[in-house]
Amino acid sequence: MAMMEDVADLLSYLDAVDGSLRGYLDDEHDLSAETVQRLHRFAVAMSEGSMTPGLAMADWPDFYPLAAAFVVVCGSTELAELYDQSTVFSAVVRGDVPLTDADRVFVVVLADELEAYAGERHA
Repeated sequence: MAMMEDVADLLSYLDAVDGSLRGYLDDEHDLSAETVQRLHRFAVAMSEGSMTPGLAMADWPDFYPLAAAFVVVCGSTELAELYDQSTVFSAVVRGDVPLTDADRVFVVVLADELEAYAGERHA
């Protein structure tokens, strides 16, 4: 379900953010199975505490814009609201920050929705 009426699809959104991110899409302009799996792994690791926002930024700087694209274009209304309440994406600007309770809820729901997306698109 698209969250923004002016964003037609992931390709348009990623082009607007950074055209180099298009490489994470498959031929149907969906996130590739590998990309979804990696986003999911990062979200789970963050929710479990084995990865910090700063480590995610250092390991895979594209995590943040890709996760944001997923939230905006593919995420549920609940995920978008949790995204708005979380501070985890401030790691991009402020460096490594501890996860708040709102951040943990967000990354858990993000992981769940990525898993559902993978099941729908890459079954």
